[in-house]
Amino acid sequence: MRNETTKRTPGTLVGLLLASAFALMVGVLALPAIASAGSTHFLKIYKVEKQVDLDGGEYAHEHTYCNAGDYAVDGMWRVDNVDQANPQIGIFGDLRDVTVTRSYSDLQQGSNGAKWHFELTNNADGRAQVKLFATCLGRKTAENSHQHKIKIRPRKTTAWFPGSDFSSPALSCKPGREVAVGPGFKMLSGADAWLKSSYPGNPLSSSWNWNFVVSSPSSMEVSVLCLSTKTYKKSGHAHKLNLNLKPGYWPLGAQTLKKKKVQEKKVACYDQSKAIVGAFGIAPWYHGKIHFLGMDPRVKARAFKFWNTDQWSDLPVYVAAICLDDRTGKRIP
Repeated sequence: MRNETTKRTPGTLVGLLLASAFALMVGVLALPAIASAGSTHFLKIYKVEKQVDLDGGEYAHEHTYCNAGDYAVDGMWRVDNVDQANPQIGIFGDLRDVTVTRSYSDLQQGSNGAKWHFELTNNADGRAQVKLFATCLGRKTAENSHQHKIKIRPRKTTAWFPGSDFSSPALSCKPGREVAVGPGFKMLSGADAWLKSSYPGNPLSSSWNWNFVVSSPSSMEVSVLCLSTKTYKKSGHAHKLNLNLKPGYWPLGAQTLKKKKVQEKKVACYDQSKAIVGAFGIAPWYHGKIHFLGMDPRVKARAFKFWNTDQWSDLPVYVAAICLDDRTGKRIP
């Protein structure tokens, strides 16, 4: 059953997120103008989803699948409902008691890059309904006399959490050449886990940061997919991928959660671009009050679901999305 604790941890990722120095580091990727159709290629960006129902106490090992050969560049869940608690007859628990202990691309295991892996448990007594999603990116650009392959490689590391409230070390791709997408985690040892923050770092979103609350000492494998900012060459040239972080780093992505309420917060990409990865941050001192219940990828936008259980105060949360243009940039050598 739920055993979250609130602990202010100096130097945690969200502490940095909320720091004023970090507020000045608005290193958002510039959004170039859409190039002419004759010299660019469309990208294939879409989502897949799956409904999962869990009885009280039930564990599930599930997958979502993009089209064969494509990449799952983000995987996520959304807890939609847990049957109402009825303590008078011994039924306890709510939305917060659905815990996700594994969510990652199977490319991290040297396996299928189109497959996203989930493991979750309904620790409530009532039946739970959960939606699972993946955002997908075509392995090649759309046909335009020729096609270019997209470059993606996996990276992962293992972190040990000796207590209850922890930040994982940032996991980095190649600054200026790659963008970290597909943030994942895989509990290797421990019990329940609650994801509290998952957001990109500087420069150019080439790294990723996480924060968890865990119910017992745990080891966690965290992972990203490193997406090259240019395609493979074909016919003697390549193309840039135009990416940006919308609306940007803290405080640009700050939104307010109303007290005592389950609610949705949205962020949308620019026209002609799609939200391929969602990001959010909850300050450590609010971990016991703000509960992340998942997100819905609406391709152009992200809708994040939170529960602010504080009885007295509206509280801040950070939300953002990494956006990718529908088309590549112009050809480059």
